[in-house]
Amino acid sequence: MADEQTKTQELLAILQTRSWTKSERASARQQINLYYERKLTSLQTALFEAIALDAPGKPNPFEIDEYIHRYHKQSQELYVYMNYRSSSNEALPMWLKAIDEDESGIAVWQPKTRLPHEEQEDRETHDTA
Repeated sequence: MADEQTKTQELLAILQTRSWTKSERASARQQINLYYERKLTSLQTALFEAIALDAPGKPNPFEIDEYIHRYHKQSQELYVYMNYRSSSNEALPMWLKAIDEDESGIAVWQPKTRLPHEEQEDRETHDTA
């Protein structure tokens, strides 16, 4: 299963032999939208896990507000990243290459803004190193 090509990789492979058809360009745009959705879902999941109200040591209202503020900054960073590049037909291959590299772990997009518990974990890691 690990050897199976993703839809993104299939589309990139097609470009090695010919130009995309109109439906393949539409499929490329769909892959970009799905990537954006996965990244946004990942940011939201991290937020929801961090402010889980049924967890022991649940955050107080001010801490929750800080988490929401930082999540908002993260989602803005993702928006800028996704909308910085053109979605013209010429830019589609660059987008799919970036998505493939992200999903392969080569060049993973991460927000610069960190949630409070992530900053704490970073400090603890640096203190023990």
